Amino acid sequence: MRPRPHKNPFTLRSGFTLIELLIVVAIICTVSTIGVPAVFRAVQKRDPLTTSVSDVMEACAQARATAIIRCTPMVVKFHPFEYTFNVEEMPPDLNEAINWSNHSAPRAKASTSMKGAPYKSTSYSLNDEVTIEMLDVNMTEHKDDDIVISRFFPNGTADLLTVVLSWDGEFRRVTVDMVTGLANFDNLNELATPQNPVRRRRGNIEF
Repeated sequence: MRPRPHKNPFTLRSGFTLIELLIVVAIICTVSTIGVPAVFRAVQKRDPLTTSVSDVMEACAQARATAIIRCTPMVVKFHPFEYTFNVEEMPPDLNEAINWSNHSAPRAKASTSMKGAPYKSTSYSLNDEVTIEMLDVNMTEHKDDDIVISRFFPNGTADLLTVVLSWDGEFRRVTVDMVTGLANFDNLNELATPQNPVRRRRGNIEF
């Protein structure tokens, strides 16, 4: 009987199987899915306009949600000359203190407010490279005021707020709907057409 030839174990396999390749591809896809959003967010943070628009929308969303949860009106208080804005509880006498009061909005009674520790104000800052082109509350311009108040109520309604920011020739508009209190934004450069271009009007955006 002839002896079987000795086989080198290193010559048994000459390549990868299909299953092994699929596993490697799956691992690469998983790592890419995790890593790409982080890289995208890092790139976004280098854009002053994107960061500022995101902060304004976050402040409005926080004010709306807090007003509903705590059953007490909240405000986003802008300081245009300081390029800062805060989310705060609305003082009881604020309706009488501001001349652009939304008379149709309901006033929350003190007894309906959530009991507990006072709400801690959340502060935001706009990037110094960004320009405030428009800051309207209830269709009235307040960009040149020292303090601008936009209110959010426990029933989900809010003041009509319009904020237009610009940077490096790009214009973004943040709008808060009066009925839903939800903030949304659009790109004014994309909305501009040859018949209706983006124009400046008394230092503001005409649209």
